[in-house]
Amino acid sequence: MGQEKSLANLSELKANKENSGVTAILISDMMRGYCFIEGESQTKVEDLAADIRILSNRAIQDKEVPISDLVEQLNPVPSIQGLDEGDIVEIVDGPFSGYKAKVMRIEQGNQEVTLELLDAKMALPVRLHADYCKKISSN
Repeated sequence: MGQEKSLANLSELKANKENSGVTAILISDMMRGYCFIEGESQTKVEDLAADIRILSNRAIQDKEVPISDLVEQLNPVPSIQGLDEGDIVEIVDGPFSGYKAKVMRIEQGNQEVTLELLDAKMALPVRLHADYCKKISSN
């Protein structure tokens, strides 16, 4: 978990070097710990993954995933859509990572939110992209 991008990059490098039969590699920020590889056959996908150390053999599954299960990953919902003014969020990236804040204003056009840090000694407004916020509770 947390090495999805590395796995996808290694898989892509290996797929480009040889006639691997791999047609697509999909990783999603919304599904941590998963990397979907599409290929001509199960055997070709297993051969591709055989020498990649960050991938454990028990993680390779021999089942097809219906495209209907991946539609949400292919067309993700904008992160600002689930936020409302007054919600409590946790900042997940940047210099204020780990801080909790209250949503004061939402700007739909550029998907930015103005937050008031709850953990700060004084009221400090911070303007961040909505991708850096994880909703904790609604008010």
